[in-house]
Amino acid sequence: MNFEASEEQVLLRDMVGRFLADRTDAAIGQGPMLREDWRALGELGLFAFLLPERGGGMGGRPQDAMIVGEELGRALAITPLAESVLAAADLVARHGSAAQVERWLPAVLSGHAVLALATGDVTVRDGRIDGRCDHVRWAVHAAALVVVHDDTAWLVPADALGLDIAPIRLIDGSLAGNVLFDGCEAEPIALPPGAAAASLATAQLAYVAEMVGAMALLYEQTVDYARQRRQFGAAIGTFQVVQHKLARMFVALEQCRSLLLKAGLADRDDPGFERGIVAAKAYVAAAAQHLAEEAVQLHGGMGVTDELAIGRGLRRVMLLARLFGSADAARARLAA
Repeated sequence: MNFEASEEQVLLRDMVGRFLADRTDAAIGQGPMLREDWRALGELGLFAFLLPERGGGMGGRPQDAMIVGEELGRALAITPLAESVLAAADLVARHGSAAQVERWLPAVLSGHAVLALATGDVTVRDGRIDGRCDHVRWAVHAAALVVVHDDTAWLVPADALGLDIAPIRLIDGSLAGNVLFDGCEAEPIALPPGAAAASLATAQLAYVAEMVGAMALLYEQTVDYARQRRQFGAAIGTFQVVQHKLARMFVALEQCRSLLLKAGLADRDDPGFERGIVAAKAYVAAAAQHLAEEAVQLHGGMGVTDELAIGRGLRRVMLLARLFGSADAARARLAA
């Protein structure tokens, strides 16, 4: 297996990194990415790079999603990349009808529309969907919802009769919605067996990559702080107990990077693709939250304030670690 990034992937990482560096400031991670910035990413062709050719894209490889996710995580950027592009739009691009692709994907590719991914307890009869999906990220701003249940999926426009979305605020400052379907018209998406799991696994891979990126940022900022903060006439980074904490944080970061690479470099059609991502989630989710908590502890009381990215990074990691299930849930899936 080749662990070296290709020339294309290096350019992709540098493009996303430069874009985010130009648009972040002291308020990093304080709220969702501005809509004009999301559209600018679409105009740069980023979403096309992450979707298959059938949907007007140029790729759709897991390793590209991993690279972009890690850069977003390092910037603590709150975006609908995983749910809208890598899961919902990916399902439409690969398995939707020609009419569905033509209607929904051009606006998603340009960044002018977002698709929300809804999973929950739903039933469909005679083309109408009933049920409830809680904590659906980006549902409030979505042009349509892609509802996934087991190996089936449906498209529900945001203006469908019988659709009710109650907004809720999540811990990282982003909005989600508790979605109620009451006889909404639903367009089926013809999924082959395992298709939903592959797209959802790719979205999960992006979450894991974002956590690794956030870990890198929090570790680097904590090391810089330990060099500058002085107590008893010396930098706290010279104290042995602090050095030990920083060393354990570094080891955890590198272990998480290794698991991310192992999961992200597999192909979607590999038998172990989904399992590798679940294994990475099981370790990284717990390690990322522990590293973020250590970063806050080493910063002291100011680490939990909104003045520093450290506290916002902890809240972001806490959310990412629980999307599509916690670390404990991932371990239970592996055991099963």
